[in-house]
Amino acid sequence: MMATPGTARSYTRYTDKAGWRYVRAGSRRFLGIQVAFDERSQQALNPLWSAYMNTEPSPFFEAAVIRTLLRAGLPAEADYVGVLSWKFAEKIPIRPADLFSRLAIGPEADVYSFFGSVRSQAIWPLAEARHPGITRTAALVLRRVGLDVDPHRLRGHVIYQNHFFARRSLYEQFGRDLLLPALDAMADPDDGLLQALLRQDSRYRDPSVPEARLVAMFGVPYYCLHPFIAERLFSTWLALHPEVRVRHVWRGRYERRT
Repeated sequence: MMATPGTARSYTRYTDKAGWRYVRAGSRRFLGIQVAFDERSQQALNPLWSAYMNTEPSPFFEAAVIRTLLRAGLPAEADYVGVLSWKFAEKIPIRPADLFSRLAIGPEADVYSFFGSVRSQAIWPLAEARHPGITRTAALVLRRVGLDVDPHRLRGHVIYQNHFFARRSLYEQFGRDLLLPALDAMADPDDGLLQALLRQDSRYRDPSVPEARLVAMFGVPYYCLHPFIAERLFSTWLALHPEVRVRHVWRGRYERRT
């Protein structure tokens, strides 16, 4: 195990025989899996995390990788697991030494999040303001997986972009309970109503993404609702499980950047 120079008290890191990279912060072992899909995104990966090359376009983005990892079985050595996008450092601009100091110090939690400024919010109405039609679509997805839940009434921790670490067992439970069934439902080509709702224009725009990649993922030259529903499923699951202990170690753009 190798201590990081100048930050030995914050964290140590090591690689197991299978090639997974771990960070130990205090007594907690964190496995961060960072997803890239091309040469540009690969160059942005942090060497602290385990790199995962996802060369097959998916409308579910990182959620598709999470599904693959859960079905294969998460490494048993990990206490906490996070599946992060290649833009993690851009979206969560906190130095590794500070990040792991926060993870190591303070009360132990089931989930560590980076979105303290938006906790206890109305999850889906908040999404509706950015992606019209998403609440009705999410309601149908939840019905398809057997949940009699009104998404308009769900309030709780809002955690975006899959940027969180959760206990390995809890991550697996979330997958069994909601993520895998929901992705399967959204991928069902025979569900005409759900497919029509999912194909709505999400109103999200990213000029850096070529139209050909959008067509490869969605079949149309714009972002559909699939990834924006998928990234809110964990917040939805947390709202249904208030016993889960969530600790926010960064307050997003409202906190001074370090």
